[in-house]
Amino acid sequence: MADDIEDVSFLPGENLNRKSVYEPSVKQRCKQLACSKNRATAIVVFCGLLILIIAIIAAFARSGSSSCEKVNTVLSTPPPNITKEDIYATNGEVFPWQDIRLPDTVEPISYNVFLNPDMKALKFSGTVKIKAKIKATTSLIVLHTKNLTITKVLVKPFTLTGPSTKRSPIIVAKHLEFLKNEQLAILTDRKMFTSARTGIEITIKFNANIVSKLAGFYLSSYKTKSGEIRHIGTTQFQPTGARQAFPCFDEPGLKATFKMSIVRDKKHIALFNMPLNKTEDFKDGRVIDRFQESVKMSTYLVAFVVCDYKSKKGKTKSGVDVAVYAAEDQIDQVDFALKVAITVLEYYDELYKIRYPLPKLDLIAIPDFSAGAMENWGLVTYRESAVLYHPGESSDSDKQWVAVVIAHELAHQWFGNLVTPKWWDDTWLNEGFASYVEYLGTDKVDPTLKMGEQFICKTLQRALSRDSQKTSHPIHVPVHNPDDINEIFDTISYDKGASVIRMLREFLGKEKFMDGITAYLKQYKYGNAVTVDLWSALSKKSGNTVDVKSVMDTWTLQMGYPVVSVKQSGNKFLLTQQRFLSDGSVTTNSDESPFGYKWHIPFRYMVLYEDDTNSTGMVWLHKGSAEISVTKDVKLIKGNYGMYGFYRVNYEEVMWKTIIQQLQTDHTVLSPGDRSGLIDDVFNLARAGLVKHTTALDMTKYLKKEQDYAPWYSALDGLGFIRKILQKSPAYEQFKTYTLTLVKPIQSSLTWNDSGEPLQKYLRSNLLSEVILLGDSDATKKGRQLYDDWMTQNTSIPPNLKTAVYTAGIKYGEWSEWKFMLEKYNNSITPSNKDRYLSTLGETRDSIVINRLLHMALNEDMIKHQDLYKVMRAVTKNPSGQLLAWRFLQQNWEKLLQWYGDVSFTLPEFVKSTTSSFSTEFDYKEVEEFFKKVDSGPAKRAVSTALENIRTNINWLKSHENEVKAWLLKNV
Repeated sequence: MADDIEDVSFLPGENLNRKSVYEPSVKQRCKQLACSKNRATAIVVFCGLLILIIAIIAAFARSGSSSCEKVNTVLSTPPPNITKEDIYATNGEVFPWQDIRLPDTVEPISYNVFLNPDMKALKFSGTVKIKAKIKATTSLIVLHTKNLTITKVLVKPFTLTGPSTKRSPIIVAKHLEFLKNEQLAILTDRKMFTSARTGIEITIKFNANIVSKLAGFYLSSYKTKSGEIRHIGTTQFQPTGARQAFPCFDEPGLKATFKMSIVRDKKHIALFNMPLNKTEDFKDGRVIDRFQESVKMSTYLVAFVVCDYKSKKGKTKSGVDVAVYAAEDQIDQVDFALKVAITVLEYYDELYKIRYPLPKLDLIAIPDFSAGAMENWGLVTYRESAVLYHPGESSDSDKQWVAVVIAHELAHQWFGNLVTPKWWDDTWLNEGFASYVEYLGTDKVDPTLKMGEQFICKTLQRALSRDSQKTSHPIHVPVHNPDDINEIFDTISYDKGASVIRMLREFLGKEKFMDGITAYLKQYKYGNAVTVDLWSALSKKSGNTVDVKSVMDTWTLQMGYPVVSVKQSGNKFLLTQQRFLSDGSVTTNSDESPFGYKWHIPFRYMVLYEDDTNSTGMVWLHKGSAEISVTKDVKLIKGNYGMYGFYRVNYEEVMWKTIIQQLQTDHTVLSPGDRSGLIDDVFNLARAGLVKHTTALDMTKYLKKEQDYAPWYSALDGLGFIRKILQKSPAYEQFKTYTLTLVKPIQSSLTWNDSGEPLQKYLRSNLLSEVILLGDSDATKKGRQLYDDWMTQNTSIPPNLKTAVYTAGIKYGEWSEWKFMLEKYNNSITPSNKDRYLSTLGETRDSIVINRLLHMALNEDMIKHQDLYKVMRAVTKNPSGQLLAWRFLQQNWEKLLQWYGDVSFTLPEFVKSTTSSFSTEFDYKEVEEFFKKVDSGPAKRAVSTALENIRTNINWLKSHENEVKAWLLKNV
């Protein structure tokens, strides 16, 4: 039922079943009426008579119809304000089902899929046979299809249990396609009844083109060392892409088993979720691979690939076969991924206390891929840079990225695959959990990465930033159509989801938490669950000492989070909470939230006493306030100790001064993670006007002594925001100078040597890049010299210094340096190198060259569609390219929507990045007006967020620019 459609007139013979045809929304109509009391009365009477007439017509229509779902009348002209696409099938008939969700009358049991892809003609044909149960009497079957040509539809009964008996045939009266909801309706000549012994088998023949896109069954290509272009066929089905490969019941709650048969040339191989069963001769010299039947799973987890790849293989302790597939020229880059996959799979067996349930696990590098990877059960697909690592060429951060992505996708093999959310509104259960557990898996691979510390600055703080906006959304959010579904694969589902899971694990205790997770997985394995099922399992394993549902509902069912204010009164600290908003506004309508924007907060703290001893503890703020009592003289208190909580902490001004003094005296009293948290909090509190910017800037003075990665990561983020906003201000150069005075001492102490633990290498790379971007003459000169040696003498650059050196060469170099890097990009077969080349090409100061790069990105033969976002991100960070990127987006929006409308992440990323530096009323109006005129597809929420960001930037300049200027005059 679609509330946004105003009216439909029903002709005799049409069925008026609530779900079968469109039902007008009385609420929608009433909103549009503004009338007198008498007129309102007349309208009510009229509507009552109209409803009575319609009911009579409906009764006769039903009695005269052979099927309660059958639609016999073709409406040649749609009612006013409704296009044919809104309610009509492709043949002009009213589509007999007007709900985005499928009816619950038919439930699939198993699929048998035959596919015949022709990689030369770039077409495929296929047949799917779906066995299903009838759950309620019906003569209507509705399933999904998109971009497929349906050539034949058959339905026949089959025996579920007991001896086979002859049954009367089922005749398909007609089948209809509904483009708007991507649905296929099959109407039968008679009703099909619920039976414990019999079901139906639906057979559908179809064909389609294999095209270059990033969803469904699509074409991908790669270039060999010799320059030959080779094609592969691959899939990306999450969230709603399976329907583009074969007709199916494409909802996560409708699990079934899958058999797959794929025709291929002998020079190719075919891969599926399950191991190969046998290969048989086909025709025309081709063969057909038949695979073992899968376990029960959702359609979005089905995957298959036809390619000419090679592989390297291994085996886990429990006997699972693990293989990594890549193009032959890249097969020497898969060793690290194979090692990580085996290590992490064995670790997760122990962590979940449930064995990985499939006989094999394949990882495969896909040349064209929209996301980082996809957790298809038993056949995990990866963007090349997320699975290939080249020792000596790739950096430590590239290596970590491979480990993190593999750990994330393997976490899904249990949490998401074994147990799957019933619907996409619980996407966070999949992505939030995997986004947290990826840190545990990566830490198992390499403890020197200090993943717990990195979580704070990279995941927690990113989520806090996004969720402080009015355009955020609850973790658990209703979704309806594919655009809605694609939009929720975002920072909230991933990073906030991971952060609240981490907070929950901390206050429950690690052992009880994992016991609850194991119980949940065992109870719902091969089935579906909702958020409350997880809360129930965790509560039971905690001994019901914590009402997990009551606590966690305040974090998942309302958007945003609190700032806890700490005030001292004698020997007590008083704790109060209120919603934190980055624009500094106060929530006036608490009715928007089911909890009035109050939270159950586990407040961990550390008290440092005057005698230099300390104590730690935790108190709960149960949707209200709390207090902490102390018995000794206190030097300072640090709230959210360990940074496990999803909230910010504010202190009285005198307390902030004490904390700043402590950092300047001995910052190591607090952990790197806690220092990172303080820096992130104070900058964001200042942005919201809850503390002075002078307080935030005063805190940064201690950074000249800071040698740890996480605090610097947060500091560069906070300082970077101010620098970006001040680009057009007279204070810009002073702010750059101040930032250099902080960064230069640490950067110099780290030198240009590529040595040390991973986080020290990351810090060196970040600070070198920062001083080069700020125009430091010494660093720029050194970087340009290294670039020139590389360009003219082929002198290698240490992997972890490449980003800084490339930046120096491109930002301050000429056309020759840029052209050299473009050639390196075109010829490289190391994905991490190609990514770095492409990102750096956008850092040139030459606007003509930037325009050239942007338009090159429209040519897939030059830059793959999957990588356009890298170009856009680099150009929008470049002051010389920000406006050019926005103009490019405007000029090419329809094309971008066509390319990326079916995938998550990409379009929202474009919208937010191209507008991130805008800070004037003109900018706001231009963005607002542009998106009023176009279909924003899966970027609707991103458009609202972009407008909020622009408004925040405008208000920041009005409220804080002069304060920062005055501080700079005093301190620089």
